[in-house]
Amino acid sequence: MKFAEEALACETPSDRISEHKQKGQQMVAKLVSCCVRAHRLPVFIGCAASVLIALETLAWGAGSPPTQSSAGNIQDDVAQSANTGGAVSPVLQKGAHIDVKSYGAVGDGVTDDTPAFNAALKSLADAGGGTCLVAKGTYLISVSGITSRVTSDVHLVGEGRESILKIAAAPTGPMIRGDGNDWSVQNLVVDMGDFIPKTRHPAIDCRGDNWRIANCAVLRIGIIGITVSGGNNWTIEKNYISKTVPAQTLNASILVTKRGETRATNARIADNVCIGSGIMFWGFNSTIARNRVTGAGFGSGIFTGVPTNAHTLQIRDNICSGGRGFDVNRTWVSGFELWSSDSVVQGNVAYDNDGGGIIIGGQNCVVIANNSYDNGVHVPNRAGFVARFKSQSENASGSVFIGNLAHNTRSSGRSTTQTYGYSEQNGGLHDIVHIGNDYNGNRGRPADYHSTAGQRNVAADQGRMFQARVSPEMKMKLRAVAQDAELTGAARRVLNDLDQ
Repeated sequence: MKFAEEALACETPSDRISEHKQKGQQMVAKLVSCCVRAHRLPVFIGCAASVLIALETLAWGAGSPPTQSSAGNIQDDVAQSANTGGAVSPVLQKGAHIDVKSYGAVGDGVTDDTPAFNAALKSLADAGGGTCLVAKGTYLISVSGITSRVTSDVHLVGEGRESILKIAAAPTGPMIRGDGNDWSVQNLVVDMGDFIPKTRHPAIDCRGDNWRIANCAVLRIGIIGITVSGGNNWTIEKNYISKTVPAQTLNASILVTKRGETRATNARIADNVCIGSGIMFWGFNSTIARNRVTGAGFGSGIFTGVPTNAHTLQIRDNICSGGRGFDVNRTWVSGFELWSSDSVVQGNVAYDNDGGGIIIGGQNCVVIANNSYDNGVHVPNRAGFVARFKSQSENASGSVFIGNLAHNTRSSGRSTTQTYGYSEQNGGLHDIVHIGNDYNGNRGRPADYHSTAGQRNVAADQGRMFQARVSPEMKMKLRAVAQDAELTGAARRVLNDLDQ
């Protein structure tokens, strides 16, 4: 995966502060020091039971700073409240920086710290925004979660792996609620304890526009890690999300749905590591990039809705592997299942999944430079790439497959894997073009193409078939893809040849 790191640069309080303010300044300085160090996180020590949790490829501290005003200093009365056990809820100015311990939080993993979080976040909301620091510690949160929302211009920021919010028992609501504009949750650990709630309460529930969740670890989720309802210009990036209790009913590390009739737009889900559950997305004009999904037990590693709920997506450079089981929808877990239309599916890798590798169900997609191998682990007749047909509006017709690779690395004497490089579903697919793909080397037959509809591979016809069957709109889309600096050399050469 390729990481686009961003430096976190937070303002510190001014020199015009009292001794109590200087203590707050030192705390903020520690946060900045923690945040700007980007490194791989191999080991996570957390939870009251001292469980050792292995984390993969999570870079702490690449988050963007919350915006501050000149009134961003910790207030005198905040320091006074710390000396009185959080009895005082001071009136803050917009842009203030506060410490949740100043509102009575203890962080010992035993004391219920929910009231302190509610009071701190309410104070910032009433002030019109600011930053709530979650210093090192394990904060026990009640089953109802933190009911005060991280609302507009409010930022909940931890110090990384040692700032832990731990649910007390099976949740009856989200642990953290975000709603409004320009809010963020960063550098926190959220431990959901493997509890399975009666309803699908997530660890973090998100609404609004221009918000960000970054550099967090959401551990031992029961059903859902992060939910999103609609919204515009938001980002979920560089998080580690784990589900340790397998399930083949609905579950997801990240679940994005609509709010009323409003779908997410201009959203970005990038550089996340998802263990045990995948990513499900409804939205438009958005990007799902460089995520690593391992061991999904429901649906697929990455799933997108049908065209009425999802279109014009960039799905690129993701890796989905180890999908296992036959879920409640009576389908084997696959690598990717993409029903969004007019999308670019580029540079993804699917391997070692029980079902198919990369399933395309949206019209007019560009499927380019992907690698799909060793899928169909426990199920015969699965393919690296699959073109699906569900209805006249929900199918892969008009899509172009360019420079993809499908193969089986396992010997025939081992477990059943990927039978075909490519296959099509019956129902009336049309105008699907294959250019420069390598579908050879799979378990079932040496032929590079299989179609239940009895059609043939058109790769040999290349230029002639391309010119005859691809619309002017698709040609323009391919020219734009050819300009992508991250496109593989082989796929770029194919596109350049076609454009002659």
